[in-house]
Amino acid sequence: MLQEILKALEVGGGLVLVEYSSLDHPELVFADILNTWREKGIKPLVVDIGNTLHVFTAKLKMIGVSVKVNDLPVIKELGNARVGNIIGEVHEVEDFDYHMAKYAQIAKKVPEESRKHTIVLGMERFSFTFMDNPPKLERYFEKINRRYLKYTDVKDVIFLNTSVASEYLTKSLEQDYDYVLRLKGTALTVVKTPGGEVVELQ
Repeated sequence: MLQEILKALEVGGGLVLVEYSSLDHPELVFADILNTWREKGIKPLVVDIGNTLHVFTAKLKMIGVSVKVNDLPVIKELGNARVGNIIGEVHEVEDFDYHMAKYAQIAKKVPEESRKHTIVLGMERFSFTFMDNPPKLERYFEKINRRYLKYTDVKDVIFLNTSVASEYLTKSLEQDYDYVLRLKGTALTVVKTPGGEVVELQ
């Protein structure tokens, strides 16, 4: 099922939300996506928020799953664990204008081969400082997330820990993204496909 969605992304682009809880294993989904793209010669950009890339790779190493991340371009937001080829860091969250300006500067350094494929890890950590402030969170979506929606050829996958994220954050992402996948343990369920229908396929 995941492979079919990744194939569909290559044809028309799209945005994928992977929801998981603190008891699940999203690192395995991350490894599947990364390895699938590497087989096609794709080296995605990773946006690492709050050391999530370090957490994922450490868990994969513990269970003997190998993923190559040292050569991946990484934009680091918050946290201090340095994993991957970090091309820039943004640690300011409250000042959105500064954040956008800094991110735009770093984005210019993203290799051409990585600009259409992005994996975002730790989105819920980004919103910690304003998770109880819906107007500020809405401004985040308008300025940082939804500005990408006009591009039809991007292939973005965002991971969200719903045990931590606010209901507002979760519902906002579900509304904007083409595909919503829900992870329970190691099993993925499709709960939304392009067009907005809920399909609940295993």
